[in-house]
Amino acid sequence: MRGILRKSSSLRILVVEDEAMVNQLIQSQLKRLGYTIAGSAFNAVDAVIMAGDLKPNLILMDLHMTDPTTGEEDPEAGIKATREIQKNNPTPVIMLTAYENTKLVQQSVETGVGAYLLKPVQDNDLERAIIISMAKFEDMLALRRMNSELARANVNLISEVTARMKAEEAAHVRAKQMTALYETSLSITSQMELSELLSIIVQKAADLIGMKYAWLYLTSDDRQSLNLVVTYNLPEISNGSTLEIGEGLSGRIALSGKPFFVEDHSTWKERPNLFKNLKIRRILGVPLVTAGSVTGVLTVSDPEKVGSFTEDEIQLLQLFADQAANVLENARLYASVTREKNFRKAIEESILSGISVIDLQGKKTYVNPGFCKMIGYTKEELINQVFPYNYWSPEETDMLKDIYKSAFNGKFPESGTELHFIRKNGERFNALLLISPIKDDQGQINGYLSAVTDISAQKLAEEKVRQSEELYRTLANNFPNGLVAMFDREMRCTLVAGEKTSLLDKYHVIMEGKTIYNINPSINIDLTKWEQLFKDAFAGNRKIFEVNFHERVFLVYLIPIQPGPQGFENVLLMTQDITERVENEATVAKSEARYRAVVEDQMDLICRLHPDGHLTFVNEAFCKYFNKQRDELIGKVLIPFLPPDEQNLAHFLETEISLIRPVKSLEHSIPQADGQVRWQQWTIRGLFDENCILFELQAVGLDITERRQLEDDLRIMVTHDQLTGLYNRFFFQAEMDRLSKGRSYPASIILGDVDGLKFINDSFGHLAGDELLRQTGSILKKAFRPEDVVARIGGDEFAIILPQTDETKTEEIIARIRGIIDAFNLDENRRIESWEKTGVSISLGASTAHEGQSLFEAYRKADKAMYDDKARRWPGRGTGPLPKI
Repeated sequence: MRGILRKSSSLRILVVEDEAMVNQLIQSQLKRLGYTIAGSAFNAVDAVIMAGDLKPNLILMDLHMTDPTTGEEDPEAGIKATREIQKNNPTPVIMLTAYENTKLVQQSVETGVGAYLLKPVQDNDLERAIIISMAKFEDMLALRRMNSELARANVNLISEVTARMKAEEAAHVRAKQMTALYETSLSITSQMELSELLSIIVQKAADLIGMKYAWLYLTSDDRQSLNLVVTYNLPEISNGSTLEIGEGLSGRIALSGKPFFVEDHSTWKERPNLFKNLKIRRILGVPLVTAGSVTGVLTVSDPEKVGSFTEDEIQLLQLFADQAANVLENARLYASVTREKNFRKAIEESILSGISVIDLQGKKTYVNPGFCKMIGYTKEELINQVFPYNYWSPEETDMLKDIYKSAFNGKFPESGTELHFIRKNGERFNALLLISPIKDDQGQINGYLSAVTDISAQKLAEEKVRQSEELYRTLANNFPNGLVAMFDREMRCTLVAGEKTSLLDKYHVIMEGKTIYNINPSINIDLTKWEQLFKDAFAGNRKIFEVNFHERVFLVYLIPIQPGPQGFENVLLMTQDITERVENEATVAKSEARYRAVVEDQMDLICRLHPDGHLTFVNEAFCKYFNKQRDELIGKVLIPFLPPDEQNLAHFLETEISLIRPVKSLEHSIPQADGQVRWQQWTIRGLFDENCILFELQAVGLDITERRQLEDDLRIMVTHDQLTGLYNRFFFQAEMDRLSKGRSYPASIILGDVDGLKFINDSFGHLAGDELLRQTGSILKKAFRPEDVVARIGGDEFAIILPQTDETKTEEIIARIRGIIDAFNLDENRRIESWEKTGVSISLGASTAHEGQSLFEAYRKADKAMYDDKARRWPGRGTGPLPKI
């Protein structure tokens, strides 16, 4: 190895090691041996970057490192980094590892590693490896120079051999071209499906001339433009693009009717915008001619080669284009006939009515699929049948014969005839029969078209409507102490009945058959408001209000019924005479005033409201709480006892308040504008009249935010550690008991012990120790899912329960914890006190319990594993000072 086998103190060495302490130890060792440190990296990514920036003379590379992106351990990280470095900045590399692996040794040698050392490295071994690696690298550079010279010599020899091979192959080219043309023509001649044929044409054209790209334009119906219909190997260009005749290469060919090529399309000034961003060099196009007219342009091109095309290539592509034009014309005719046939078949099969053709002798000559499906018989069973048909009902056979006889005599009932047919399975159904004549070219009737429609559903619907109307009328006639009226979408009264219709008769008010604009009874509501109430009801809103009619007071309900595609089809108006109730209310007005005086002095929030949500009373405390004046609230809709996003009072009354259980208590939260949340407690009482009808609600509320906050604070104090914010030992043990009886297996336990806490406490004080524990808790929070139980169970002890987590996932999580700790310790932006220079270090142990195994046994094993980890990582120093970072 000539004069290189000696120590050189001028060598600049890059140290790559992901463990900070080991990295510093190696640097110290190199400095002690007299070498210069070019820099240090802690992962493979930084190693590649620093090798290019620092240009070191030698790299000491750790084999097994943590991926900085994923946080996962990579046993081949050093090998991967070495490959990148040798590719971009060839440098001598010595591989370092904590264990020996034959496979990895071989891979290291293949990537250009000069030596392979096991950690810890002795000074003599390190110096010997540096000298050997530098020598091997010099020999490798010399070998590369020799190979380069040999490669240049081979180029000249290859050129001579290639020239002779081209000369020998030239004689066979023409024969191969004609054979290819023949085989290509056969492949397109056998295809009649138009879209598939177009794709085959452009692909075969490219293969025939040896081009990568091909596309086909077809002329428009008016011959004024070209439409791109298919491309080959051109995903950037979309089908459907157009060119004007004369535009670009294809437009020029369509105009002239002659082949044309461009040696380098990328520099051709006439290239269209469609192809300006596409890498195309030489390009050749030929016309497709049918009946003397250009019907399309076939184009092939190459993305790399430039230059002209030979006469043989142009002639070959034109011959293929002529053949393709003929085949395309035949395929178009075939496609047109097929479309027409399929169109007729689709119409025939999509008609739901039963269609049949009957000749003048009454014999069926045709039935459509809809008829067969409706009747249940096959086409074979129906064709050639004569009167009477097997699906006629026996009691209607004579009538049906007369109908067809009348049709044969020229009498065709335009509205059809309703009757009953019998399916093959014996089921009867209602049908509408229509018969029309079929005439020949001379206008003579030669048969009849029979159309049958199943109207069973329609008949059923009509019967339901009849029954519904009968039910409404029965209910209306028996409605006590009021009246019932039905209104259609034109606001016309179609039904009126009930006990109080006598009042209408007394004052000569006619409702049935009239609209709300023509009834005009003497009521205390103007027509505009009356109209709006009905519009709201037809929109689906149930309305309740009071009206006065000739010294009587009525409670009116507008109830939308029978929803349809345009909204509700009808509105039911129901009234109830509440004159006596109103008089009773007046009687208790005085006691109500006394009641209000008492309520005003209450600190609770008190209000009363109608069942439609309109407030009728609020006390002073209510007004102050909602920061509104009394007149701003009375008569307005406000349901304070329901959350803002659940203001559905009708649903609340339907599900929560009844005569049997008139009182409901509840609690809910209300988000505030400043982001805070207030909690309220409400008691709601339903007030019912003598007819057991709910006429008012009384709600009493109380702000319980402070109580809820106190409860939450107490809950957190009981279950959380005040120093770190993690769960405490009490909550951890409770979760252990719960999960050991559940189905969350496999479940894993991770135990951690903070290294050096006693040293920090003794050296810097307990405040520093507390801060170390808080930082440790923060690191653990980042490493786990919300459903994991992360707890501080002792002074420097932490424990984590991982439901539904096996051994493999647990190892990944421990690796993630290590990665977060390393990132925290290496973070140059964090403020570092004197005691923090030691960094954060945690000894960890884990164990997994599967179905049938004890979670508490897993805890014991994790505890042992944690102490084994502490003894392995910091022998004899588990409670002593940690090394500085």
